[in-house]
Amino acid sequence: MPDTLPPQTEKIRIGLLLIDQFSSLCITAMTGPFRSANRELGRESYSWDFVSLDDAPVQASDGLIVTPTQPLKTTARFDYFFVCAGMQANPPQRAALNTALQRFSRQSKVFGALCIGSFMLARAGFLDGYQFTLHWENQPAFAEEFPELVVSPNLYVMDRDRWTGSGGLSSMDIALHIIASHSGAGVANAVGNQYQIDRIRGASVGQRPYSLHQYDTLPKPMQQAIAAMIANMETTLPIPVVAKTAGKTVRSLERMFARYLDTSPARYYRKLRLEKVRQLLWHTNLSILEIALMTGFPSPSHLSRLYQVEFGLKPSADRKGRVALETPQSG
Repeated sequence: MPDTLPPQTEKIRIGLLLIDQFSSLCITAMTGPFRSANRELGRESYSWDFVSLDDAPVQASDGLIVTPTQPLKTTARFDYFFVCAGMQANPPQRAALNTALQRFSRQSKVFGALCIGSFMLARAGFLDGYQFTLHWENQPAFAEEFPELVVSPNLYVMDRDRWTGSGGLSSMDIALHIIASHSGAGVANAVGNQYQIDRIRGASVGQRPYSLHQYDTLPKPMQQAIAAMIANMETTLPIPVVAKTAGKTVRSLERMFARYLDTSPARYYRKLRLEKVRQLLWHTNLSILEIALMTGFPSPSHLSRLYQVEFGLKPSADRKGRVALETPQSG
């Protein structure tokens, strides 16, 4: 991306359809850079509007309330338009939502979703034939509902006119990419510096699901072993096979896991499977038996014992608590 581009002759318009219980971080991570870009450029080169399904203020999952700046039936045209959802993957008013999506897709040059908004796009057929992503925590539930669609593991995906982001700070990466495209890399980097961002992460950077926060710092054989574990959750691999995939002996792999993660390959593999169990419990209505079979546990009782050791409560209690947490309170 060149440092300088021809001066912008028109304002770049960004639209955001907010679904109840959306992620406020996701939204501020996107709009903040546009505000900073305007300040850096000394002119209003970027504008953004919020839309809701009923034209009423929308509450984020953290309680922040955002008032729409455009009516749902606005005739405004957008350069970029995103559906943003956080805790609500299957909102009511599906017919009204689908009608709105159809219209905004026609009114926008780039149309997409942030965080778990890809659920809404998939149900309306907007992801057929496209590469896309969504937050890793919701990917197991998405795969159950849409087995024919393949989710990218990346932070964000830009496939032609369909852009999707996994939420959180990946929204800032998308915003910085937009700024770089229209105002140059120099402006985008200056904006990134305002947010203590030392680089714009590329679309090829992957998310870090489950217990993978240390993944990039691990030796290559461990990364290969973990990748094999993640790819084989339902029918688990024997540890000797995992070690062979990584080009190591079992003893050597065990030493590496002990040194870098203070655990064994078998325990780490089990932890990954239990974390997938938790995501399925939280985001699907699958029975505990079905979840046990999908994650390689021989029975619900066996799964329940291990789950309680790992997380301190039974799967049924965890699911019940999550539902209570996500249910909007009246009054």
